[in-house]
Amino acid sequence: DGGCEAAGAKSQKRNERGTKEREQVKEPFFNMKARVNLRAIRNRKPLERPLCAATTRRTSPVVPVPRVRAALRLGGAASADTAAGEHRLQLSSRGTRLGDRNTSRLQAAQSDLVAPQMSDIEEEVIIEKEEDGKVNSRIIFRIGGLVDVFEVEDLTEKVGWPRRLPQKVKTALENSFMVTTLLLQTMNPEDGSVEGEKLIGIIRVTSDTVFNATLWDVTVDPEYQGEGLGKTLMEMTIRKLLRLDIRTISLFAEPQVIDFYRKLGFWRDPQGIRAMFWYPRW
Repeated sequence: DGGCEAAGAKSQKRNERGTKEREQVKEPFFNMKARVNLRAIRNRKPLERPLCAATTRRTSPVVPVPRVRAALRLGGAASADTAAGEHRLQLSSRGTRLGDRNTSRLQAAQSDLVAPQMSDIEEEVIIEKEEDGKVNSRIIFRIGGLVDVFEVEDLTEKVGWPRRLPQKVKTALENSFMVTTLLLQTMNPEDGSVEGEKLIGIIRVTSDTVFNATLWDVTVDPEYQGEGLGKTLMEMTIRKLLRLDIRTISLFAEPQVIDFYRKLGFWRDPQGIRAMFWYPRW
């Protein structure tokens, strides 16, 4: 085309004006491409794809895995079309191979619930409230189990955090090593069964499962703050990590809560170690 011819003409003139010095230097890659094209044009040989022409790479439409997963987990499978259906089949077959634990996570993936990596449930009663000698409500500490994405976002919004995309929150929870929660349960006084429960506290833990763990999203419902529940949630989470022989535990704290964490045994900048962050500049 015209662009190729112009590039070839310029290259030819440049070569004609070349000096002995230039003859010893390898020509730029662009010029070499242009000269090859010019030779093809002179010989009137059609090129399937001109080397100096801009080309557009086309690929078959692919639904990115994270988006497919988000669509499945948040009830939007229809929006992912055929690719989402195929991906669901891949997930199901993989879950069958990996056992019951992953199968339960795949089932949870079709709702708003998330199963973190450590999904085996451990519970301990923190407070019980009685009426007429019968327990009608209680607060429990739980490790594992299913976590509702929108309950987490409602809770963090109560403490003034900005609302986050549910798909991202769900992915973060699922890929967390452990999630510990405080739950307010309403009880049936007659038979002691649980009639309902409400999320009032949460800690999300990421870890290499051996050396280090980091605590994220440490939150307690403002209605239940000031009762020692935040301290209990932190201490029981740390105790679990220590039982797993994870000895280095870190977190990121805002200035107004540094004293709270210091009382729990956290050090600020231990041995001069400082946290460093990289943020996009565009």
